[in-house]
Amino acid sequence: MTSKADDARAVIGRVAGTFGLRGEVKVVTTDPSDFRPGLSVRASRNDRDLVIAAIRPHKERLLVLFEGVEDATAAETLNGAVLSARIGDLPDLPPNTYRDEDLIGMRVTDERLGELGAVTSIAHYPHADMLVVGDRSLLVPMLAAYSLVIDVASKTISTSLPPGFEDL
Repeated sequence: MTSKADDARAVIGRVAGTFGLRGEVKVVTTDPSDFRPGLSVRASRNDRDLVIAAIRPHKERLLVLFEGVEDATAAETLNGAVLSARIGDLPDLPPNTYRDEDLIGMRVTDERLGELGAVTSIAHYPHADMLVVGDRSLLVPMLAAYSLVIDVASKTISTSLPPGFEDL
């Protein structure tokens, strides 16, 4: 019998298109180390379970070949699919590194502004990741310059944003 914690999943990438005639797909990911041959992933298209047969880097993306996806026509059915894997099947993260799923739902408090709301998603930008917080979708930078402290045990994030931030 498995627990809900054993079934917890993390989004690890998104299929951005097909590549070639062999059935490879282009995958956009923030962490290529999450991908390895033999890893079972779920594609959001039709909730389809797939096993990675091979991976290779290509420009800023990965090329991924899945077992049973043997040509471009089969690969095309995966276009746009979000890929997720069981968290227990993924490599451990280095200290002070978090998956988006770890942060979503945490309460964010600023030392000057008080309670800002809960993290609803994470926006990944080239220069910094941003917490998307509360009903107003405030973008809170995940940078040490703002004294960001993440407390996983209490599911809280504290920060010290500059004056004027609330007017943005």
